[in-house]
Amino acid sequence: MAAIAEQETKGNAWINALTAPASLVLYGVIVGGGIGAIFAANDLSDEWYIDCLALPGSLWMQVLQCLVLPMVIISMIQSMVSLRQLPGSRTLAFALVGLYMTTTVIALMEALVIAVPYIGNLVEALPASSIEASEDYTSTVEDMTFIDALLGVFEGMTPENVINDAAQSDLLPVIITAVVFGICIKDKQEDGSPTVTLQLLSQVNDVVTTALMAVMKLAPIGVASIVFSAAVSVDIEQAGKALVFYLTGLWIAMACQVFIVYPLLLVVGGGRNPFSYYKNCIPALAMALGMSSSLATLPTTKKCADKNGIRAEVRDLALSLGATINMDGAGMGFIFQSVWLSAIQGVEFGISKVLLTGIAAFVCSVGTSPIPSSGAVALVVLKIAGVPINSTFGLVMAVEFISDRSRTMVNVLGDLSVVAVIDKHFGQSIVEMEAEKKKIGQV
Repeated sequence: MAAIAEQETKGNAWINALTAPASLVLYGVIVGGGIGAIFAANDLSDEWYIDCLALPGSLWMQVLQCLVLPMVIISMIQSMVSLRQLPGSRTLAFALVGLYMTTTVIALMEALVIAVPYIGNLVEALPASSIEASEDYTSTVEDMTFIDALLGVFEGMTPENVINDAAQSDLLPVIITAVVFGICIKDKQEDGSPTVTLQLLSQVNDVVTTALMAVMKLAPIGVASIVFSAAVSVDIEQAGKALVFYLTGLWIAMACQVFIVYPLLLVVGGGRNPFSYYKNCIPALAMALGMSSSLATLPTTKKCADKNGIRAEVRDLALSLGATINMDGAGMGFIFQSVWLSAIQGVEFGISKVLLTGIAAFVCSVGTSPIPSSGAVALVVLKIAGVPINSTFGLVMAVEFISDRSRTMVNVLGDLSVVAVIDKHFGQSIVEMEAEKKKIGQV
């Protein structure tokens, strides 16, 4: 009986693995890419039914773009409110948030330094997409000096008419407005409960998240259609090589963060041995690889922090916040997606786009929901940076199930690295603060 039960358990595990959302998306990539390659090989790319098969992907992308921006705006507001509500001294709050922001900025700088020359020199523009992009996105802005570009970015960040900005897809000032709104909004009523505005935002966020998850359930169909549209219109061999450069460049940047930045943070800031510390983090990294979600990995991440001797009070405070605002891997992914899509479409990635992409990636990494396939937020970054969004985005989606897991692993390891520093310098004060709260609660 035990043997039969074990066999059934193994069988169910295989079924669950084969029917997991990531597996279904992979099937969509294979089917869409395969059919598109067959159509392209037989010179059928101009037939009317090509547009019909590409329509589901186009509609899926439109709905995704519609939902992602509200999700980012609400997440930004809620993140700002959460930062204001951090318990303890202002020094602790600044240190915790500052560390998370610092690692994100370093990650984005690494990504830009590696992506711009690496992708720019190795990835050639695809003929079809190059012609398509050059009609609408060729700009003289790239001829600006650094100072002119910097001043232009700050001018573009300043909201003038938020409604008009949103209607014109000028998203950066809209997101900046959300940040200011989150900083200024009243968060509690006199009885300590959330204000009506925050309750309304929470309910709207629930609706948007539910709708987004429903749309993501259609990802296998949408991705299959998008990949089909890309495969039937581009040189598959050239696109495949370009994707290899995209992934290897992204992994090189992530390796710099994982094997240089985080170990230095652990040694200098946390007084830890990176080798033994990383060894205890393996279960969380394995869970991040499988779940592709910082939030779903959080319980395992907390257990790994316990193995590394992190105080429970520090663990709960720092890791819970990090799972929502510390998205180093996501930010690096935004950078590489923007640079890569610009390169394959023949769009010059000059200094203005570098600045816009860096700022947008930083802001949107904070507003990235810690759920699987949150890389859809890249659509907002692409809009802000002025990168064309068309069928070539399907090529990025074709490897999203790989890159998304890599980004999540970096996010989780970044959380665990920061918590070690906070534990060393603020651990005792956090423990005393929580003990004082319990005493007040008992009274």
